[in-house]
Amino acid sequence: MINSKKIFLMLISIVSFCFCASSFGQKCAVTISNQSNRPIYVYDFNYGTPASVQPVTKGNPLDKGKSLTLNFQPNPKMRIYFSDKPLAESLEKGQAPDPFNINVDGAVMYSFVEYNYEPGYSRYTFDLSYIDEYSYPVTVMFTNIGNYNGCQDGFEYGPQKMSAITTQLENQTDYKWNALIWPLTNVKTRWGQYPNGIYRVAGPNKVWAAETTDKYKIGPWVPSTYLDFILSLPKAGTKLFSTDTNWNGWQNWNASHTPSPSGTGYVKALHKAAIPDSKGKYGFFCYPNDNSTGEFTWIPSTVNCTVTVYPYDS
Repeated sequence: MINSKKIFLMLISIVSFCFCASSFGQKCAVTISNQSNRPIYVYDFNYGTPASVQPVTKGNPLDKGKSLTLNFQPNPKMRIYFSDKPLAESLEKGQAPDPFNINVDGAVMYSFVEYNYEPGYSRYTFDLSYIDEYSYPVTVMFTNIGNYNGCQDGFEYGPQKMSAITTQLENQTDYKWNALIWPLTNVKTRWGQYPNGIYRVAGPNKVWAAETTDKYKIGPWVPSTYLDFILSLPKAGTKLFSTDTNWNGWQNWNASHTPSPSGTGYVKALHKAAIPDSKGKYGFFCYPNDNSTGEFTWIPSTVNCTVTVYPYDS
């Protein structure tokens, strides 16, 4: 038989649980705002092993001008993808899309952000990455930051126009940085031709990974124009860092190293396409060790996070 004291304690426990659950939902979430002038599909993707995906918008994409709230998942390898079409041949089959494979959603426009939510510490880490491939300009803003000093309250981090990125890449003339821009027409590859009208930039990481042992060939589904970048800056070359290869330096050096990846044309272009906050932080990654100007680490779960998706053809 349950006495009145036990009943009282049970009621207190239920109320406490409900309060914590409500706080969990409010504090550990991101608001996604679609300002891309077209509907977008949103996916919450765990790219660990085994990979898993939650199609947030499912069959009904997020309409233009609308927002949604996505609760952070407590997994260390999380990405949120935004795409103009369902990622049916990649995320929905448990793998990341591949820009260089037309059979793995390579003809879909998409971008992603990364996060790591740690409920046991009431904190999360958020990354806005421009290292790999991207179509949509994506920004992030934090509000109600309290004592957290890793960002500026109410500041929007990241470029808002794809044309700003491509223009600045064209302006960097020491090496073929402009070859990282996906060609809009006549997209020739070794396996055939991509459809025209794909808006995308593929960063050095992605393009170097597509380099082959043949100096004058590139991966089968990679646009032939990307070969210009590889001939200009081959993976094993030492043009960028002199004491190490272009690839190793890009992966391992940080902003304090001289020369640094932050002094390369690619990073200069991305920075000129955006605006830093009052402390000089750009708030997005251009290369793997871009910690000082890229990463938002251990953000208290009480800090609000808003991601805005802008048009890929802006």
